[in-house]
Amino acid sequence: MHYRTIPTMEDRQREQFAVDFDLCPRDNPCAQSVIALGWIIVVVFVLSMVVAKAADAQTDLPDGKQKATVGDDRDGIVSFLKHYCVRCHGDKKQDGDLAIHKLGTEKVRSADVEIWKKVFNKLASGEMPPNDAKQPLQNQRTQTLLLIQRMLSSVGATLDDNKWRHPSRGNWVNHDLLFSGKSITRTATRGRLWRLTGQAYEEFIQSLNLKYRLGFRTYGHHRVRSPWELSPNEGFRDYASQHRIGEPEIEHHLRNATRVARAMVARLPKNKSEETQALKSLLATGKSSTSEQIKTAAGAAFTGILGRQPTKDELNRYAGFLQQNLRVLSGERAVEQLLIAVLFHPEVTYRIELPIEGATRELLPSRNLARAVAYALTDREPDELLRNAAEQGRLEQREQIRAHVVRILGDRQIAKPRILRFFQEYFGYTKAIDVFKDSATRKAAGFRGKNDWHPNFFVNDTDRLVAWVVERDENVLFELLTTPKTFTVTGDTKQAQGVKKNPTKPFSLFAQTVLDIYEIELKREEWSDERPFEMPSKHRMGILTHPSWLIAHSTNFENQAIQRGRWIRERLLGGRIPDIPVTVDAQLPDEPEKTLRERMRVTRAEYCWTCHQQMDPLGLPFEQFDHFGRFRTAELDKPANTTGAIEKSGDPQLDGPAKDPFELLRKLAKSKRVEQVFVRHTFRYFLGRNETLTDGPVLIEAHRAYTEGGGSMRALIASLLTSDAFLYRTVESDE
Repeated sequence: MHYRTIPTMEDRQREQFAVDFDLCPRDNPCAQSVIALGWIIVVVFVLSMVVAKAADAQTDLPDGKQKATVGDDRDGIVSFLKHYCVRCHGDKKQDGDLAIHKLGTEKVRSADVEIWKKVFNKLASGEMPPNDAKQPLQNQRTQTLLLIQRMLSSVGATLDDNKWRHPSRGNWVNHDLLFSGKSITRTATRGRLWRLTGQAYEEFIQSLNLKYRLGFRTYGHHRVRSPWELSPNEGFRDYASQHRIGEPEIEHHLRNATRVARAMVARLPKNKSEETQALKSLLATGKSSTSEQIKTAAGAAFTGILGRQPTKDELNRYAGFLQQNLRVLSGERAVEQLLIAVLFHPEVTYRIELPIEGATRELLPSRNLARAVAYALTDREPDELLRNAAEQGRLEQREQIRAHVVRILGDRQIAKPRILRFFQEYFGYTKAIDVFKDSATRKAAGFRGKNDWHPNFFVNDTDRLVAWVVERDENVLFELLTTPKTFTVTGDTKQAQGVKKNPTKPFSLFAQTVLDIYEIELKREEWSDERPFEMPSKHRMGILTHPSWLIAHSTNFENQAIQRGRWIRERLLGGRIPDIPVTVDAQLPDEPEKTLRERMRVTRAEYCWTCHQQMDPLGLPFEQFDHFGRFRTAELDKPANTTGAIEKSGDPQLDGPAKDPFELLRKLAKSKRVEQVFVRHTFRYFLGRNETLTDGPVLIEAHRAYTEGGGSMRALIASLLTSDAFLYRTVESDE
């Protein structure tokens, strides 16, 4: 079998050099391929310029702020430190062995750079000044951070800006400051390019497949696959700042685009739709096509693929490219190259979210806003109603935008997979599928055969439960944390479909195993995948006691009480857990005769307990269950110790002991702070970035919408997708 080698970018540049200097004649096949590949280089170059523009939008300061002198900066910083910091970090008192009373009074020395960075990080996170100290106004804090950043830049020192954008840093912004209501600075999101998800990319290709009847299969190795996948990192993975398109992805996309273009050209003669007539005519006229025919064909290709009219500049560029190719290529080949070029337009691979040229803070242009709304909820381009509203100027007022957001959220016919994906990534229960339990472990645990362990069914059941709760849209978080209900044996797998298609046959071994773990006694004729069933209310309460979540937060052989506690600390309480120091061997002793709680005694060493006291008391109550997600009352023939506690949560009313996971979950589910932390995580997912202190009013309003809506997820999402943070783009730093 012969495989064509895909040329590298260097190969293409060498080939173009040969053509430019007449090293191979232009009627040579070498030249024909070079012209096509040369255009791709141009497209990639243009794409890189757009990326660069987005990067500039993320770092530039508005005019005027660049003109201040370093001396002016130091004066402003010294004044801030004197008012809010020197009292505890001065000449007489040095909390944390840090004295900063002399910082800023003279030129920055190399020895001071790390201290300045520490000050910057503490101020940016809201950790300092501490909650019980006098607090600066939000605009004072923001301005001081900008001054420190610029002052360090003046001496060649840089701050690791990307670490604040990483999903793991979301909780580093002070929670109480966020919800204090004191921010007076208008928020916005930095101009950016947000790479489409792999699902959205494949949906786009599939839309062309259906529209032009290309005949592509949607399954198996014949399927057109996305050039990228999201990283398997824990937590939210689709952050705008975390993804770029490099040469490997461009090569993959080129193969996809070529496949689509060739299929489109091959089917043009039989296509009777009006919008393809211009391209069909060009195939007939070929090299004798007039300038008007070429322009019309270029516009038709652009509109057909991207769903909008090209701008004058775009039309001229694509028509010029088509005209150039018609001089040396056949009509079919020239049209094919035109289609490939259009498929390399940035809108095919990115959500373009940049402010209007020259603006420092602007509402997103209507088309880009329509795409932002569509891709926030679905994996598809805007539907006809949203697209028409953008084209007709009816997407420029907040209420106009809200009407479409509410419409999409309330329309059951519009698939909104990103909402379920949010809960999958928030709770992390889908990882249960990847936790391997070998046959020896299963046999030792009392399982009966090779075909009785399918954790994907627990994941499918949780998906259905989440969808059911979200559809009802009442007290969504509370229900997900406390419901004893579950769906059972659902999904599209062969085994699940077998249960559905054979209602008179006894449950199979794997189905009965699922029911046994749920402790649901069910007659065969009572089963349905359309409604949930009650698990024992004294044994189950919400997703954190569902087998899917318990298995996901276990290892091959045992529970992960520490990781379970960390999840609660970060996802429900908004706490921060530092990374494990590289010098620490974070291993529990191998003592099979002891319980997990007994082996975790080593985490109470003074050096370890500083962090572990934030996790262990929250995770150990879930020793009520084994690592298969089964309820138990004993471990190693000893009564299961399920006591724990909530400590240093930030809410004194929430803190206190818990006798078991159910008491712990009841307290958490009723907490206003937990609701607020949930709102913060929802913000991150749908905005594709971490919240900053200037986003405080957006979060307060989103929480208000959620609570006044009776715990409505739709109200929460609608509030976020019509907030300034979602609608406006800026070239100023939002950090």
